[in-house]
Amino acid sequence: MRHPRAVRRAARRTGAALLTVGVAWLLGVALAQPGYYPSEAGMSWTYANGETQTLSGPREVLGAPRMVLTHYFGGVPVSEEILEFGAGVESHGTAAGGEVMAYTPPLTVYPPDPLQPGDTWQSTTTVGGVDITLSSEVLGLSGVRTPAGRFNALRIRQTTLTSSGGRTVLELFFVPTVGVVRFVTQDGTQIDLIERTF
Repeated sequence: MRHPRAVRRAARRTGAALLTVGVAWLLGVALAQPGYYPSEAGMSWTYANGETQTLSGPREVLGAPRMVLTHYFGGVPVSEEILEFGAGVESHGTAAGGEVMAYTPPLTVYPPDPLQPGDTWQSTTTVGGVDITLSSEVLGLSGVRTPAGRFNALRIRQTTLTSSGGRTVLELFFVPTVGVVRFVTQDGTQIDLIERTF
């Protein structure tokens, strides 16, 4: 028969080993999960309008390493967004036709996570002497069915205003760790996600 002290020591060692394994498993799960705002190089999203968006980087752009979201139509790159991922997502500019347009200061695309219905955020930048203001509001949660799957999405209204009088309203259906699964344009056109690659 084992001494009670020896039994207690063995139980403590077993408990410590199980705790270590449990913590390691939880860390592994946390590290394996994509970020709230998907930000890994190689991710791509293809939409019903023929657009594919692919994330690459980091690349040295505008004086610092940044992630680049390239927009393709019919396999041809048409523009790039220069992004920085932290607690939220900031856009430092765009590039098209070999010309890079820096945003001074950067625009807040998404604030620090998590998003909740009722959240609002706004930022303003200047490009080529024109002020651009991006305002967003989380309107609520919506069930969304697309060719890429079924999702519970945060419905976000994004309004872009320019000092020259331009105004664009877009509704985004954003799913944490997945990205945007549906766009609804100002004229009511619905564009669904048809494929994603992570």
